Amino acid sequence: MAHPDASGRKRDHLRIAAGPAVAHATGAGLGAVRLRHRALPERDLADVELGTDLLGRRLGAPLVVSAMTGGVPEAQVVNDRLAAAAVEHGIAMVLGSGRALLDDPGLRRTYVGPRAAPRPPLLLANLGAAQLDDSGARAERLVDLLGADGLSIHLNPIQEAIQPEGQPAFGRVAGRIAAAVGRLRPRPVVVKEVGFGLDPADVALLRDAGAAAIDVAGAGGTNWALVEGRRDRRARDLAAAFADWGVPTTEALAAARGVAPDLPVIASGGLRDGVDAAKCLALGASAAGLARVLLIAAQADRAAAALGTLVAQLRIATWAAGAAGAADLGPEHLQGPRA
Repeated sequence: MAHPDASGRKRDHLRIAAGPAVAHATGAGLGAVRLRHRALPERDLADVELGTDLLGRRLGAPLVVSAMTGGVPEAQVVNDRLAAAAVEHGIAMVLGSGRALLDDPGLRRTYVGPRAAPRPPLLLANLGAAQLDDSGARAERLVDLLGADGLSIHLNPIQEAIQPEGQPAFGRVAGRIAAAVGRLRPRPVVVKEVGFGLDPADVALLRDAGAAAIDVAGAGGTNWALVEGRRDRRARDLAAAFADWGVPTTEALAAARGVAPDLPVIASGGLRDGVDAAKCLALGASAAGLARVLLIAAQADRAAAALGTLVAQLRIATWAAGAAGAADLGPEHLQGPRA
């Protein structure tokens, strides 16, 4: 059975992550990025193509519902609503950390719907790097329990170090990721940060470990050190020093593209809307991930509407920037010296 303290922690995370005062002190860098405005886009809005291929699956738009929750009854409601929205709009979805599920397979329903229920076109299980084993067996077992298409491994060293119950055990992690990649092949393994960004040296390690894609999850959105500081007063003073820690999303994205130009990169961390997603695509991302805005929407039972708005914003931004489709967005659609 999952430890009762873990259940309480997950409930706290859901509540605090949707609340105030947990954002990075510095932004994601997207405010300094501007898309071109074409008053003569020379095509109808309805003709803009948003469909894209990601990890061998066809998506309705290059958007990802980023990992959020699982393992408690409150998570079931959120995940059901997010999955239904992802199905409706043809969007990829990453489930919350499956650590609790490995301890108690009876929690499966808090992550995914019944086996016969419709699934998003790309559904990834999720496990922390600190919970991997040397053989990749835990990763494989989690993917099989959930019937997922692949795995997302999250890197959260700062959070684990701040959390009083954390497990900052990151020795041999790159090797364990490589073992999980080999064990799950041909199912894809994506590796992501949780909101502090990826250094180029880490991108190189993940490329060499065989990751199918990376999610830079840069600084600028939810700061999980601050979340832990609000959750447990024992961590409050420790967490405060890390309010502006990490690599902003735009910088992490540029660095990843420079180190591994052939590796698909998902951009997340501080994205608020479909225009931010379009900016990331123009900067070289293969897809854009969002979490907090969709968590708040799911809690209010409007996940499908919120995701529909994101898709519509992305379509308009792509059109008004002068691109024929989301996959065509590039530096030439940016204003200023980037263009």
